[in-house]
Amino acid sequence: MIRKVSHLVQVLEGPLMGALTPAMRRDFEVLRRFNRRVTRTEQSAFWRRYADQIPNAVSRMDNMTIEMTGPANFVMHGKVHSFLEDFNQDEIAAFVLDYRQYTQRNDAISFSSLARVYEQPWMHPGARERFEEIRARFNEELDAHSTLIFGDHHMGVCELVEIVVYGGLAHSNPEKAEIFESWEKSGIMGFIWAVFFSAMRGLMYRLKQLRTLSEQVLSVADPAPQTRRHGSARRGCASP
Repeated sequence: MIRKVSHLVQVLEGPLMGALTPAMRRDFEVLRRFNRRVTRTEQSAFWRRYADQIPNAVSRMDNMTIEMTGPANFVMHGKVHSFLEDFNQDEIAAFVLDYRQYTQRNDAISFSSLARVYEQPWMHPGARERFEEIRARFNEELDAHSTLIFGDHHMGVCELVEIVVYGGLAHSNPEKAEIFESWEKSGIMGFIWAVFFSAMRGLMYRLKQLRTLSEQVLSVADPAPQTRRHGSARRGCASP
């Protein structure tokens, strides 16, 4: 049968995605750096703590009063106190440094940087499609509504995450910092952290999917032994 269909068979020598160019090698290094960073993040205390468990928010209400507003409706008034069990601020702060690398457009290993690699002409269409699917699902999860409603405003997950990261942990946005401080004073931080941790668990899941995809791309696009590249990198004073 092989002899009969020989005209349909094409024999390729070397990498399956064509001859390697300097630009392709730079793209491969982006994928490798991303994969190494995901592995490092996976080894962090935050990841290990919440990879397989959902944070438990504890709350109580002081001086509570109940006002009936209808036959089956009521409004509760009082001072809310909420917190998370086994809360560790240092673990969160360390993880957020990685989160910013994955989400800031100008970072070398961000989702945007990976998107530029997967948009290259040499990239297999199936790999490109899979990347877009993973990225789209992560964006959908961020664009969803959270469980928190402030008056008539149903807060989105992405909005909450941005306030926590850039207002509470990075302190780089004064407006978001003011909102975060008001949350801290209100006693609702347990609920805030619960939504934030849930979003970060979703991020971790998508990062692992992208790492697996990038490993598959590298295995067929650039199958040269890693040790050869590492050996050449040790010459001179190259940065790690």
